[in-house]
Amino acid sequence: MLLAQISDTHFRSHNQKLYGFIDVNAGNADVVAQLNALREAPDAVIVSGDIVNCGRPEEYQVARQVLGALRYPLLVIPGNHDDKAHFLEFLRPLCPQLGNDPDNIRYVVDHFATRLLFIDTSRTGTSSGWLTPETVAWLDKQLGDTPDKPAAVFMHHPPLPLGNAQMDPIACENGHLLLELITRHPNLVRVFCGHNHNLCMTQYRQAIIATVPGTVHQVPYHHEDNRPYYDMSPAACTMHRQVGEQWVSYQHSLAHFAGPWLYDPQASCPTEEPSSPC
Repeated sequence: MLLAQISDTHFRSHNQKLYGFIDVNAGNADVVAQLNALREAPDAVIVSGDIVNCGRPEEYQVARQVLGALRYPLLVIPGNHDDKAHFLEFLRPLCPQLGNDPDNIRYVVDHFATRLLFIDTSRTGTSSGWLTPETVAWLDKQLGDTPDKPAAVFMHHPPLPLGNAQMDPIACENGHLLLELITRHPNLVRVFCGHNHNLCMTQYRQAIIATVPGTVHQVPYHHEDNRPYYDMSPAACTMHRQVGEQWVSYQHSLAHFAGPWLYDPQASCPTEEPSSPC
């Protein structure tokens, strides 16, 4: 199993830029082209919320066109910037697992060595997240039905504070309910989120919990300064690979840079030093 997780694409309408100057549509199209060109093809691409910026149909039209160019299966969940009805209308053709109920978006992918559980933590009208009683009960049942199979949850909002002064106030408000499930179900070993626009990891009991970078713009991590910064530091996606019984995650840069080159020991340590000029 190899999964590529991207997040927080924040698509705008055609010819519109984010904050008036960030061309997220072009940036995301470049990301799709990079993913399509990967030497090792992922089994699926996951987008962990905030597909569009303002929840408008014309933004989802652009998102569907760009994400529809991916050569791999697409697995998506909404974020706080998404309109759930429009999200389903435009993206369900790309991700049939979403179903047709905007108030109950959750599904399971069960054909890998690790079960993948996708849940919606967005709540209309607020930036922070919320786990509904129905979502918690569904997760509890899914985890209890297969106690011997490891599981990973994908959600938009992180379920606990990460020491990020800007983003912690708009994390999942009742994320402690997910932490209780981690305690109750030892098979829940990974929780991967978007929302924070940066790579940040922690551990709660047996589970690694992480947020992943955005595809275009990032949010710098500050512990004390809570002003709403964003920047154009290099974007990245997070790759998840099953290696035997281990789940290994690593960052894959989406920036453009020189290389890669194949290692050449002769170039690294030449056997003959160049002669000095006369």
